[in-house]
Amino acid sequence: MGYQLIYNSSFKDIDENTINIEIYRDSGGTLIASELLCSADAVSINYESDDDVFKPIKCSDCQINVLTTKVLANLYTALGNQIYCTISKNGSLLWCGYSVPCLYSTDYNEEYNLLSLQFNDILSSLSNYNYTYLNEKQSIVSFYQVIKHIISQIDSNGLIKNVYVHNAKKINDTTDLLNNLFILDRNFFDEANEAENCKDVLEYIARYLGMTCYYYGDSIYFVDYDIIKNINSYTKYTLSDDSNTVVTLDNTIINVNQNIYESNASIAIGELYNKVVVVANSNSNNTIIPEWNNEDDIINQNADANKYYESTRDISGKNYTLLNAFFKSKNNWWWAKPSILAVPIEEITPQNADSNGSYWQKAAYYETANEPSSLNWKTYFTISDYGLMGWKTTDGVQLSLKNKLPIAVKGGTFIIDINYRLSGDWNAAECIVTSDEQYYDGKYSTGFTDTMFKCKLAIGDTMYYDGDGWVNYQEYHNKVARNYYKICNGPNTWAGATWYKYLDEYGYWRFVTKGEYDSISGREKYSGGYADRNYVYSYTNSSNERVFVEKWFYDECKLQDCFYLVHKNKVGDKVFDTDYSLTNTVSWRMNLAESEDGVAVSLPSDKMTLGELTFELYAPNQLGTTPMRRTDKEPVRCNSFHINDVKLKYTTSDYVKDIFNDETYDEDLKFENVIDENIVNDFDDIEFRINTYNEHAGSYSYVLTKVGDEYYFVDTLTDGVSKDKLKAEEHCINKYVNYYSKPRFRYSNSIKNRDISLNSILKENTLNKNFVINSITYDLMNNKCDVELNEIR
Repeated sequence: MGYQLIYNSSFKDIDENTINIEIYRDSGGTLIASELLCSADAVSINYESDDDVFKPIKCSDCQINVLTTKVLANLYTALGNQIYCTISKNGSLLWCGYSVPCLYSTDYNEEYNLLSLQFNDILSSLSNYNYTYLNEKQSIVSFYQVIKHIISQIDSNGLIKNVYVHNAKKINDTTDLLNNLFILDRNFFDEANEAENCKDVLEYIARYLGMTCYYYGDSIYFVDYDIIKNINSYTKYTLSDDSNTVVTLDNTIINVNQNIYESNASIAIGELYNKVVVVANSNSNNTIIPEWNNEDDIINQNADANKYYESTRDISGKNYTLLNAFFKSKNNWWWAKPSILAVPIEEITPQNADSNGSYWQKAAYYETANEPSSLNWKTYFTISDYGLMGWKTTDGVQLSLKNKLPIAVKGGTFIIDINYRLSGDWNAAECIVTSDEQYYDGKYSTGFTDTMFKCKLAIGDTMYYDGDGWVNYQEYHNKVARNYYKICNGPNTWAGATWYKYLDEYGYWRFVTKGEYDSISGREKYSGGYADRNYVYSYTNSSNERVFVEKWFYDECKLQDCFYLVHKNKVGDKVFDTDYSLTNTVSWRMNLAESEDGVAVSLPSDKMTLGELTFELYAPNQLGTTPMRRTDKEPVRCNSFHINDVKLKYTTSDYVKDIFNDETYDEDLKFENVIDENIVNDFDDIEFRINTYNEHAGSYSYVLTKVGDEYYFVDTLTDGVSKDKLKAEEHCINKYVNYYSKPRFRYSNSIKNRDISLNSILKENTLNKNFVINSITYDLMNNKCDVELNEIR
């Protein structure tokens, strides 16, 4: 049924203005509205005060006092948004808010009992709502989209019609800030992916804009009190159709002395501070992919969350108890489910785990004779190949990100690592013994290869990594269209094989038969043989002829828009049952902020890298093969790869300031300005959770803007009065320094309500100063305001 009217009341104030109160409740049934009797001090609306003149968010609350002879049970609620009220003045919405949960206070001991109803405005109530992704996944969103999304989470009835933003600053030569400033909304979640509350998110936006956010009537306002006297132009965003227009709001100065309601004036001088510090508190984006062993994502494939299988096995003269459970990824990962004769297996068991494909498993074991008091479960992603007659069968993508994550960085480095081991068995228990075989290059060796995982690493449809650098995707599409890639095979044994190639009009090397080669003239061309007849590569052309190719071309056709992640195997290393990681290419010379072993993939430093990340892992090259081939003994087949960790992280470079003293740049950049060395009174640090790009730290917190189809990190905003182009943090610190560099008056009094709002400018004749609202309490019955005012420049 939605919200239904349950109570209403109407009265006239002392100036004959009509005040209407309506209270609604979200209910599944039909409710009948009743009239409330208000007390003499019927309604008061209060906007909070704060020592910070430029506080980024200013909330309000309302108290409705009624007289009743019965318990108003409909006003009891344990939910944050089940009951709301609207207060109108002469037919126009003045204020709306939501009841405070579980609050019901009355004397209940007289014929008429005084009941005080408490309501909080929409901004305050937003603290009860966690931010959610706008598109149900991480994305780049505009400030306008964030604000509208937040409002929609609580305001299901569309009471908030507009958002007004003070035209105090410009970006890209426009005052339309909300549609021209963007951010990765992953910024509104912490490292554990726990969401911030919506009120805090609005506060972060207001702080970056250098404005104070407040609610009044049917709108939300963002106003810069530092220049409110100079600029009365605002951009009005209409939520119903997403349009925006530039409007002028009345900032006619109201004379306090001519509107005294009752004289109880007081003045004070605000505090002085000797130092203002702005901290750009960045939300690190170092962790690119979800945590590998995330217990919220890797869940038991069985309806029974504790389902496992138990077996025993004799290994190296001892009897072991083996425990296995099979798992799946709920949200984060796609994987190639195993199959038998091309039929997918929906539930893995020990009886069908020796199949072709991939799955998660948890494994534990112990010597049967020594049963332990607890188990040490370890999680693995297993890729298996039990091909018929020993043929290599498992191929293609085995693991990929299900939700492609947006990346917005400039320069820096990806670090990728995989921890794995080769096995002849699907069971990942560490006690399993496959073979004591070692890599060997002696008399009986027929060679061995490095362990290689084919991997796709791409940013949107813009570029992909080919092992040497980032390549524009158009080049790949051109090669596909021009039939460059071939279906190659190898390595094969072929004595006397010769390859032939020529350079075509696109600059591609084309491998052809000897007949074609001989017929080509006027082009650069070469031919050659193979150093080892056991490593010969070829493809079959459209005439069913074998065409020999070089190893690099075979690799390029095999990889296309992918590359190899490599572990270099060494003579003497064990082949099976040993944990290995990728061969490290990260060096201390890279001066990385978060340096650790892995494969380093440097990102372009001359432009932004922006788009959705594609990360795919293919079946490793040694799976389904005999990794060590020799003539003096039977080779051992690798049936499984057990992967216990996959890492992909981002880190920035140029991080160390002083190599000898291990001094580094701080990820949370600080801006500060000392006002007066003789005053020992520091202002509380001002925190930015949305901030300006800092080359020394990777972060989701950086603001972007868009010019045409291209995004860029925002460096500066232009002040609407001074025209200064400064970082948002610098604008902020200048504002605080200018304000607190000399004493400022605070003035309090009770004055008549002459349509006073938080946007009003008031003048006091005796002090000859202009003021803005710090706090205000509206007494609707008496049409007066108790105000505390802050002097402005």
